[in-house]
Amino acid sequence: MTEKNPLISIIIPAFNEADRVGNSLEKLTTFLNTRDEEFEVIVVDDASTDNTKAIAESFKDKIENLWVLRLEESPYAGKGLAVNKGVLAAKGDIVLFTDADFSTPIEEIDKLLEKINSGFDIAIGSRAADRSTVKKKQHILRELMGKTFNILVRTLTVKGIFDTQCGFKAFRVGTTRQLFENQKIFDFGFDVEILFLAQRQGLKIAEVPVLWFNDQRSTVHPIKDSYRMFLDLLKIRMYYARPNGSSLDKLCYIVYHYRTFWRFSIVGATNTVVDIGALYLLTRIVGMSAVSANLISVEIAIIWSFIWNNLWTFSERNVSDPLWKKFLVFQFVSLGGYVVNQISFLFFFKIFNVFDLFAKVLTVPITLVFNYVLNSRWTFRDERSGKASWLAYSIFILILFLLYFFLTKTLSVPFFGR
Repeated sequence: MTEKNPLISIIIPAFNEADRVGNSLEKLTTFLNTRDEEFEVIVVDDASTDNTKAIAESFKDKIENLWVLRLEESPYAGKGLAVNKGVLAAKGDIVLFTDADFSTPIEEIDKLLEKINSGFDIAIGSRAADRSTVKKKQHILRELMGKTFNILVRTLTVKGIFDTQCGFKAFRVGTTRQLFENQKIFDFGFDVEILFLAQRQGLKIAEVPVLWFNDQRSTVHPIKDSYRMFLDLLKIRMYYARPNGSSLDKLCYIVYHYRTFWRFSIVGATNTVVDIGALYLLTRIVGMSAVSANLISVEIAIIWSFIWNNLWTFSERNVSDPLWKKFLVFQFVSLGGYVVNQISFLFFFKIFNVFDLFAKVLTVPITLVFNYVLNSRWTFRDERSGKASWLAYSIFILILFLLYFFLTKTLSVPFFGR
């Protein structure tokens, strides 16, 4: 009994490729007619605004098992998402994705299949393994950008691979499908994430020199897209950081795992600048008294802080409360934070006789933690965590007021300070 040949799925991500996809599919048609293996071809139209989809579908009569998967516009749109959807929809035992312009000729597939058939889980085309295979080079700026990015990749994420970005890669589905199921990066860095996860899981990766002809019509921007690529590398390190890993892993774990607290701290720092800046403008420019200006500047700072904590710090949470309710709770918590600050200052300055400026410095982390904990568990509480204990928090803040009132009377200091 003869062993059945594996089905090979070819994934072609395409965004506004009307002027190139037809020529590529014509070459693919000729190539497939020379092959004995069974292929399926999936063109993933990534929300194109031209007639990419129609041109691709016109080849259904020429290419058996060709189908076009149309993606609608989304915040995650990009080549990484197109490849991901194509791979997860594929029925093949081996999947290969290739750029729509066929910068690497489809005939180079045999180099990758040879590696997969010899036991590798992933075979990736490479322009760096043998520079003589690059038949048409990129502009010097883009080539420099690529080399710099590859150095960062090897330093921060994927070790021992010199070209992670060549758009010509093959995967053994049985061992790699999970990589795409767990994928989180859908921008430029999606290749790096897949290879990073593969190395973490001990999968075998082969880097294979392939022919490559640069297409001058590439839309990659050397400055803007370099920045996005670097951000993707940082995201990968953050997403998959381990608390018991390397020093870099531990640092990334702390930064990412406690990211809402660090964001809250950053907003708090800017909040101080806004408070002082508003006070300066109101007293020096507008001519208001310091007491009246201070009340307004504090409120401006609270509004500033609320806006950024709502839009950024806790943006990943599902908070069902309306905006007005969150703002009122935030105001109440901020008032409680003021009382905590005053109580802490009185303890350090009056009871423990700490120098006043140093006592003020010591109150900052205490107030920060108080505001963060209550806002995290009440104002911006994720609805998946259940209802907030608003009554308990309210009583707690009222008790703080009573404690502060008691301290001011006992220590004979004004309730609102001087």
